[in-house]
Amino acid sequence: MKIVCLGDSLTYGYGVPRRDCWVSLAAEATGHTLVNRGINGDTTGGMLARFGGDVLGEQPDRVLLMGGANDIIFGGSDAPARLNLTAMANQAVANRIRPMIGLPTPVYAEGIPEPWLSVTDYQSLLPIFAAYRDWLVRFAGTFGFKTVDFTVPGLLPPEGHAHYLDGLHPDKEGHRLMAEAVIAALPPVRV
Repeated sequence: MKIVCLGDSLTYGYGVPRRDCWVSLAAEATGHTLVNRGINGDTTGGMLARFGGDVLGEQPDRVLLMGGANDIIFGGSDAPARLNLTAMANQAVANRIRPMIGLPTPVYAEGIPEPWLSVTDYQSLLPIFAAYRDWLVRFAGTFGFKTVDFTVPGLLPPEGHAHYLDGLHPDKEGHRLMAEAVIAALPPVRV
C-alpha cells in the first residue's frame, strides 16, 4: 500500500534525522510505502495548495492528513484548518484515495522557546488546540475516516514533555512513539 503523509513539521520531522522520523520508521516497520510530504511551518492552506502535486501526483491508496497547528499559532483560530482539511478529504475521496486523519500530538506551552513566544501566546491557544482535536475526531467519525491518534501515552503529561525538542516538536523517542501509532493503524502487508 502507498500512503502519502501530508502535513507540517510534525510530519516532516522537524529536528530529527530523516531516518528517525515517524514516517520513515513506520514505512520500515510495516513494509508499506509511506511518502513524507511534510513541510516545516506549513498551514492547511499550503497543504491544500500542493494537494494536486504532492498527493494526486503520487497516486496513493491512502493519504494521512495532519495539519492545523500553524493555522492556530499564526491565525489564532482553527476555522481555516477545518475548512481546508475538509476540502482535502473530499478531494481524496473524489479521487478514490482513502483519507486518514492524524490527531496531533499535545502542545506544551511551557516548553516553547523564548523567541517563539514573541509571535504567539501559546498558553491562550491551548483551548483552541483542544477544540480542534475534538472536531477532528467528530469529523473523521461522521465520514468514516480512519484516525491515527498521535496523543500516545509516552507523549502525555506528566512525563510527555521529556520527549519534545521544544513544546511543539517531538524528539527522536517521540517520533518512535508516533510511528507505533501509525503501525497500529495500518493493516499488515499482504504477501
